[in-house]
Amino acid sequence: MLQRTATDPATFEVLNHRLLNIVEEMGIQYMRCSGSNVLITGNDAATAIMRPDGALVSVGPYIVTQGNVLPLIVESTMRLSQDVGWADGDIFICNDPYLGAIHAPDFATVAPIYHAGELVAWLGASGHQLDTGGMDPGGFSVKAVDVHQEGLRMPPVKIAEAGRVREDVYRWIINQVRDPLVGLDVRGQIAALNAGRRRILELIKEWGVATVKAVMQRSIDHAREKLGARLAELPDGEWRDVQYIDHDGHAPEIYKIVCTMRKSGERLAFDFAGTSPNARGLINSTWSGLQAAVLSSVYINLCWDIPWNRGVRDCVDIRAEPGTVNNCAYPAPCAMATISAVIVTIDVVWRCLAQLLLAGDRHAGQAMANWSGTSMAPIFAGTSQHGFRFAATEMSHFGGGGGARVDADGVDTSGIVFNTTPNVPNIEDQEAEYPVLYLFRRHLRDSGGPGTFRGGRAGELAYTVYDAPEERLEGLFAGTGAEMPNALGLAGGLPGAAIRVARVVETDLAARLARGAPLPARLEDVAGRREILECKHERSPILAGEVWYHSWQAGGGYGDPLGRDPARVAEDLARGAVSPEAAETIYGVALVAGAPDAAATARRRDGLRAARLAQAKPVASGDAALVFSGAGTHRFGDAFVLDAGAVCCGRCGTRLGVAGENLLPGLKEWIAPLAAAGPVRGEDYDRGRFGLRFLLCPHCGTTLDAQLAHAGAPRPAMRVEHR
Repeated sequence: MLQRTATDPATFEVLNHRLLNIVEEMGIQYMRCSGSNVLITGNDAATAIMRPDGALVSVGPYIVTQGNVLPLIVESTMRLSQDVGWADGDIFICNDPYLGAIHAPDFATVAPIYHAGELVAWLGASGHQLDTGGMDPGGFSVKAVDVHQEGLRMPPVKIAEAGRVREDVYRWIINQVRDPLVGLDVRGQIAALNAGRRRILELIKEWGVATVKAVMQRSIDHAREKLGARLAELPDGEWRDVQYIDHDGHAPEIYKIVCTMRKSGERLAFDFAGTSPNARGLINSTWSGLQAAVLSSVYINLCWDIPWNRGVRDCVDIRAEPGTVNNCAYPAPCAMATISAVIVTIDVVWRCLAQLLLAGDRHAGQAMANWSGTSMAPIFAGTSQHGFRFAATEMSHFGGGGGARVDADGVDTSGIVFNTTPNVPNIEDQEAEYPVLYLFRRHLRDSGGPGTFRGGRAGELAYTVYDAPEERLEGLFAGTGAEMPNALGLAGGLPGAAIRVARVVETDLAARLARGAPLPARLEDVAGRREILECKHERSPILAGEVWYHSWQAGGGYGDPLGRDPARVAEDLARGAVSPEAAETIYGVALVAGAPDAAATARRRDGLRAARLAQAKPVASGDAALVFSGAGTHRFGDAFVLDAGAVCCGRCGTRLGVAGENLLPGLKEWIAPLAAAGPVRGEDYDRGRFGLRFLLCPHCGTTLDAQLAHAGAPRPAMRVEHR
């Protein structure tokens, strides 16, 4: 039985924040020691403090998905290393996704911390490595068919023993990888753990071991109690959503992730029944990635003032069939888990949680549409202008668009959702380190999901080989969400942009550079033959004179875009955030000399709503349901109002049905091309498999919800039970 030491609230707050400061300092120590471009420009790392049993206490403000799996690394270490044991000064390293890591490029190190012979804590540090020695540089082996082809895969093994680095193990690691900076990165993790060890022991010396242990346990208890209380404030019910992964590296197949979330009292349960079987290619995630994704969404949506630790996990149940794309079976490859199955699982859980918040009277203001729905990994490798071999991941895609809020636009290029301290590279630093020349990096127009409040914009960039000793590099793209967007909107908001990958050959760049002419500032300005590449594009040469281009996903919108303030649309148009075409056809704003014409805008918007209804049909709901029940008056954002037993349109007040009954048969649906949300919504990859489903008020034509339509997939569903 744990011996608790009473701590007053002030002591608890001081020490709990000291623990948070320690994990942040560990990350700073790690990144300052590492020369890795991925860490320095993307903060692609994690740090954590755990109890002796591995229970998470504090996680650093970095990649939260990586932080979530460090307890699993400790669990595997304790389970598999009993023959060698662990003692003060030992450090274990592991990157096996079937033993706790998310994917092989994330090397994790964990260390037991002792005081007076007693194990008092575990510390962890994790970071994405520049290379793992697989068949392709950079750790993303696009053509791999099993995990053994993805490079170095370490079970927990001692990298340090009794305070000394095991140079034999260190040399073994370096011998497997292309980029020697991996070695410096590993030593950076060791430095981070040593810094954390010093701080923990200082804390114990100052406050006593019993108090420190009690605060660690109290932080977990506090998180559990506070999240339970918050869940009790929200309505019970069931929410189902579906998200998709396109292409597995071998073929353009579609893989669906289905999440059914049930909220009852003080508990949340997530069931992923209906999710596609694991893929032949690298998009899968193991159980560790699935759990990390669910917890990351729960943290961000529900725990804005709650410690992110084991207490949150105690309130959550997760069920997923083994052998599915987000709970894959050995030896399925999963090098791209983080930016495929993991982030798409974040998306599908996120939308369920956002709708839960929106249905609650007390916390509806915290609801937010999906952020940039996926990430991507453009990798180039070769010999630098400085004469060393390298493998680099271009990290600008970490500047994804933020999801719209219920009362404000999403933030442009605000970050990737699982990175709590987002960062993107400085272009000049990139060019100084690698033999590339950037033509442009800019916000992508029309990328933010349209809505009453717009999603944050994504970006686009292009680069070419420059000053490379071999006049060429090798490159590949590994991304998800080109055929369809993943950043869905909320309460009638539309999805943000999908990704796009292109190469332009037979350009005039050499001639431009020779005569000192300006470089192209847009993809359309690059002369040559353009090729749209698959979002998982296997390694191929990047020749001098070629241009490689990519854009990434943006944030989803909130509310029907025809409800957006025309003055905001005019401002967006003036600053290049939206195009004249979008202002007219999506937002329905009529402008005269750059200013909105109120009467003409009202007429245009009425015409667009009428056109929606003219193309709409009755909803074919299948097994889907949209149900609101309970007494009193409740709102679901601006879309629905439950009042006196009737459910009405939030805009026009038309009665749509009664409480407790399925509303879908009384609504209309319009299946439109994805381009109805704007350009770069998958048109370059269109195979006729996706559309955009508008659920409409049958009287006024307002969009109440916007969903991806895909043949054969279960439809999103919602049952809200107000108490």
